[in-house]
Amino acid sequence: MSTTPPSTAPNGRSRVFSESDEIQILKCLIRATKSIPPPITTVGTSTINRITKRLDHRFTVSQITDKIRRLRDKHHNHARNRALVRNHHDRRIFKLSKRIWGKKATPRKKNNKSEDQGAIEMGGDGVEKLDKFPYLVAEFSKVLPENEVWKQKMKRVEEEKLRKMDQEWVMLKVEEAKLVAKKAELIQQQIMEVMGGNGSANGV
Repeated sequence: MSTTPPSTAPNGRSRVFSESDEIQILKCLIRATKSIPPPITTVGTSTINRITKRLDHRFTVSQITDKIRRLRDKHHNHARNRALVRNHHDRRIFKLSKRIWGKKATPRKKNNKSEDQGAIEMGGDGVEKLDKFPYLVAEFSKVLPENEVWKQKMKRVEEEKLRKMDQEWVMLKVEEAKLVAKKAELIQQQIMEVMGGNGSANGV
């Protein structure tokens, strides 16, 4: 099947994915996850590879992954406000997306290892928000500023473990503060020893 060449978006920028590409991506997701009740939270690398082969344009894994997240977010926006579904393509996208992300979360077994290995997380089951662990998140953000995958991975870690990791950073910062105070006290002491008996800094 030929893919319609990328068109121009309403904001004037060139679309990386055409409308036909979006349809193909959603259909591939539906076929790949047909045995899993929605909403789908994980898309395996094997599914990403099938999508890439399905499309005429050769997209990178990161482009495909980002597009899937954007389609998911678009579905949630349309579900909250149906007035945003303005044309035939929007209606078609919404209908297909509903089969992937349209229902409330239900307990389900994990996929097999071949699908889970290297899987791209679309949402977390461990904790919903990371704002309970500000020190841990801050340090990860410093080391991995351009990588958002760790946030999704972190959400799947048990809350108790995340709390312990966060507390370790708190304790380290307390020790750092003590060290800074000790250094300030030491330099002050040494200044007094060096300068105290010699008058001013010029030795006058």
